[in-house]
Amino acid sequence: MLRNTLAAALLFVPALAMAQVETPVAAQPAPKAAPVPAPAPVPARYVDAVDWPSSEAGLERFTQLEEHLAGAFGGICGDTFCEGEYGNLRPMQLRCSVDSTKGTMKQCLWTFAGSTTGVNGKSGAVQVNAKLFKCKLLLAKDVPVESFYEALESSKTPLDVKLPMGRKSVWDSLTPCL
Repeated sequence: MLRNTLAAALLFVPALAMAQVETPVAAQPAPKAAPVPAPAPVPARYVDAVDWPSSEAGLERFTQLEEHLAGAFGGICGDTFCEGEYGNLRPMQLRCSVDSTKGTMKQCLWTFAGSTTGVNGKSGAVQVNAKLFKCKLLLAKDVPVESFYEALESSKTPLDVKLPMGRKSVWDSLTPCL
């Protein structure tokens, strides 16, 4: 029996080798194409002034300008804006956008917070009335970033300086807002 099995194996194995079955083309894996690189990200048209001309490049200069304006506001607040219902107005944050395609200012928004407090005579509870003010600076169209900085940084009274290429000052922007 072993002899018969061995003989059959010797006959059929070479025959199977000669009759190779071809694999259909569709079953073969397609050659891998080189990966297509992702398209480069399109830079944003408008950026925060602290990120102009590149990421965080304007951070120190913008922060100094914001502090300069806040100091000027603190110097006049008691005689002007802080005499009303919200006697403790505080500048919170100045933020400006820049058109990165032109290097010009697009918009500036300066936020302020104010509150009034009192004590309820019956319950002893402290009551607060708080308000947030969003004041848009009245910028002329297409003011170059450098002109904006130069006008406000160089003045000892930056709230009164006429903003470049326009007739309005920061003061003019705050008056109707606060």
